[in-house]
Amino acid sequence: MRLLIPLLLACALLPASPARAYEDTLTTEEMQGTLENTKLNEVFSQFLATVQMYDPERATRMGLHGSDSQLTERSSERVAKQLAAIKRLRAKLHDIDKNTMYSRLKVDYETLDHMLEVDIYEMENLALLAKRPQHYLEPLFLVYQMMSKDYEDYNTRSGNAIARLKAFPGVLEQAERNLSRPPEIWTRQAIRQANDALNYVSDFVPVFRGYTRYDPVLKTQVDETMEKVKSALTRYAAYLEKDILPNSDGDFRAGDYAYGFYLERLHALDMTPGSAASYAKSAFKKAMKDLEKEAFNVDAMAAKEKGWKGVLDKLPKEHPQAGDVLKVFQDEMDRAYQHFDEHKVVEFPRQRLLIKRMPGFMASVLPYVYYAPAFALDDTRISELFVLLPPDKTSEAARERTLGAGFNYAQMELLTAYSIMPGMHLRSFEASNNRSRIRRASRQPVVTNGWACYAELLAEEMGYYSSYWSRFLRCYVRALRATRAYVDAALHQKRMTAAEASLFFQEKLSMSKPAADAEVLKISLAPTDGVTYIIGMDRILQMRRYYQRTEAKYFDLRRFHTLFLQMGEIPIDRIEEEMKRQKREEKKIIR
Repeated sequence: MRLLIPLLLACALLPASPARAYEDTLTTEEMQGTLENTKLNEVFSQFLATVQMYDPERATRMGLHGSDSQLTERSSERVAKQLAAIKRLRAKLHDIDKNTMYSRLKVDYETLDHMLEVDIYEMENLALLAKRPQHYLEPLFLVYQMMSKDYEDYNTRSGNAIARLKAFPGVLEQAERNLSRPPEIWTRQAIRQANDALNYVSDFVPVFRGYTRYDPVLKTQVDETMEKVKSALTRYAAYLEKDILPNSDGDFRAGDYAYGFYLERLHALDMTPGSAASYAKSAFKKAMKDLEKEAFNVDAMAAKEKGWKGVLDKLPKEHPQAGDVLKVFQDEMDRAYQHFDEHKVVEFPRQRLLIKRMPGFMASVLPYVYYAPAFALDDTRISELFVLLPPDKTSEAARERTLGAGFNYAQMELLTAYSIMPGMHLRSFEASNNRSRIRRASRQPVVTNGWACYAELLAEEMGYYSSYWSRFLRCYVRALRATRAYVDAALHQKRMTAAEASLFFQEKLSMSKPAADAEVLKISLAPTDGVTYIIGMDRILQMRRYYQRTEAKYFDLRRFHTLFLQMGEIPIDRIEEEMKRQKREEKKIIR
């Protein structure tokens, strides 16, 4: 006891500063991190306010509805003001000390930085007002989406939509002041769009029926507005044909610098334009070999005589009637939900999906089956699947060709896996569960497109397809996407002309010239988008193989998919890093 008392006294007299200093340092770091996180949220909120002020159409698509009655002004003055505001926000973002942030918030910081940088680059370099005549037709798509979605009171949406339609002729007048020497294929596409909108303007009547049913004054207002829209479209199509098309000699090809910028800043990929081109070329060669191999497995004799094209020609054309296509998609969706729930490889998407007939004015722009996710920041989340059916006036022979080629039962299984379950709809639902508004508002084509392609393969692995023809079609679509990737890289890096690109599709995939030209048009509008499908799918497969190897018998496929998807809209490299970090934390907890 006598020895113990001096020992206790000695311990009491020891300086406590090291422990206290550690606690103070830790508290200071936490406080600093919290402060920087608050600054990040503030910058993002200011970004949303800036978008709502200068670009009301983009604000609506993001799920911000405070300016739903206005259209985006297509003027150089508006672009200059928005550009200056975005630059100020990015400078403010760079004042934040991201090193004190939590790991996941550092990713949010980088994602927002890339969003702002891409916005700045595009406003400074794309010359949308001068070069893209189809840019002035976009309000029509948005008005239709406003009316088809269910994000707030119907009458409020209708009033805002009518206000936008009233302002639409003014947007087309702005085009006449701004357009100058766009690429020819863009002008021709805009002419088709304008004429389609004119021919199918009646598609807007049903969506306003509930608004005008009991009020003749409102009905008159809508009718008068639609007549003014028709007159404006007629004038715009004639203007493009007469004044713009003869001078449409612009080059849509992005060039090496722009292509590299998108790879690095939009997609956050560690690839140069040259390495992306090499990757796409290698993927194209492999995909064509795999297609030939699968064709031989399906029908060895036909493949030996005519190659994969001979096997594709024998694809069964049985299909539902046009009036039953939407119902069959609904049935396939229900079957896919049940199938993948039983196999426990993905979560169940608890989000509504409405399957609708595509309005005719969308036909010249969108794929014939198009998944439209809910607006990113909306609380009420309802997605849509638009399906382009043959027009009612189509001849019986043409109707049969369309239905047999696009809606045979094998193709509908593939489209369901790609667009709905376990494809885009599931990914949209899972990504929306992320708490970060930055991750919900960002766009990451590598993740979105890569997952949709991976979903087709997953459906095959899990035995969802009822026919080997679906597997063959998956290989064909993979080859088609690899061809698009090859052309995307070669075309935008100016190693190929538009005519050469069209001929490449015709020779390699036996496409008709109109179909090949349509592929080139799609690629021309979105540099690097073509390569995102193959890179994204390959990266997801690489990640899956890594966890299968490292976790062995403890690997849980459903857990892998859920973790991947719930990371939200961040670059795929960051998803890989975040997943590894979470896995490490889980192991610490287990121990």
